[in-house]
Amino acid sequence: MKIIIDKATFIKSWSLTERSAGTSGSMNIFSTIRLKAFEGDVEMQATDIKTSIVCQAKGVTVVEPGEAVIPLKGVTDLFKKAGSPEFTLVIEDGRAVMTAGKSRYRFTTYPVGDFPKLPSSASAKLFCSLKISDLIRTIDRGSLCASSGDEYPQYLSSALFEIDEAGMNVVSTDKRRLAIAKCEVEERGESPENLLLPMKGLKELLRILGMLDADMSLRMLYDDSQAYFVAEGMEFAIRRVESKFPPYAKILPTSHKTKVLVDRSDLIASIERVDVVVRDYNRIIIVNFRPEGESTMSGRAPEFGEAVENVPCEVEGEPILIGFNTRFFHDAVKVLDEPIVGLFFNGQEGHMLVRARDSDSFLCLIAPVEIGGEEAPSSEDIAEESVESGGDVL
Repeated sequence: MKIIIDKATFIKSWSLTERSAGTSGSMNIFSTIRLKAFEGDVEMQATDIKTSIVCQAKGVTVVEPGEAVIPLKGVTDLFKKAGSPEFTLVIEDGRAVMTAGKSRYRFTTYPVGDFPKLPSSASAKLFCSLKISDLIRTIDRGSLCASSGDEYPQYLSSALFEIDEAGMNVVSTDKRRLAIAKCEVEERGESPENLLLPMKGLKELLRILGMLDADMSLRMLYDDSQAYFVAEGMEFAIRRVESKFPPYAKILPTSHKTKVLVDRSDLIASIERVDVVVRDYNRIIIVNFRPEGESTMSGRAPEFGEAVENVPCEVEGEPILIGFNTRFFHDAVKVLDEPIVGLFFNGQEGHMLVRARDSDSFLCLIAPVEIGGEEAPSSEDIAEESVESGGDVL
């Protein structure tokens, strides 16, 4: 195999592929990229077993077709730091020679037969097609409540993808919160299955999508074991999670007793200031919304003090005194980009529903924490409750 590489253009394709491989600091078949050079086209492949990518390499002229499995360790730096804007790569009998200007480098490649067979979407079914920008936004919001670690049950570190009459939903939960993000789709498959996908793979997908044209359309496909994300010149696969997501629709509120409309920027700032006081203690923020009179948010910590924030807002319905985890509250509001946030309550024992005032494209359900009594509790009262984790949504 012999190819001539335009460094600036090729490195973009190489970077798109390399992080889908295994750890680049190790030396094994999973920390490699497979190059398949055809006449006029070069395909690159990488995998870490749980995810895989196939994409077209740009900036490459094929002189002699062939295949090679190139190690990432060391070679990536050689490509990026080549002393000329163009270099030549010749691979024969497992040995590679890279020539950049007057410089020459040699390195060993892996046997092509050792590279694992990658999953293919050739016979996969259509889940939906949509714009890349819509997919990024929906995954980012809908996966808010998923854990980034390997949790058990597995759905706690995964996100659910489902199709309904309105479009696509992405749903996640950590039992104490539930997030749902929705978007329209350009095309939907015929009776597509729900897909449960791990957060590690979705985070890598988001990184890859961020390097593509946001206005480009993407097709989501699936088979029994994989979900595929296919755009022009790129196919990324994520292994499906073999677990059941809880029947979350059963706990979604259909009515409310208290509705609060508040400016998003003001709300975020107030939560952050209260969190300064409570974040090293219990991370509890107590909200006291009243239809008539002053509405406040407060928090206390024995060794620090107390914070009380006056919150300009519109309150309809019953007054509400209730506590929440500051991080959960902050995350749910921060992910919105609409100017007015709607907070909906069903009494002191119910969950808080967070969404934009005029949109159902994102909602987050948060379980309250025990605060005890009819008035805001003292620091000692809160400590006795041991409520840092809060209640459960599911």
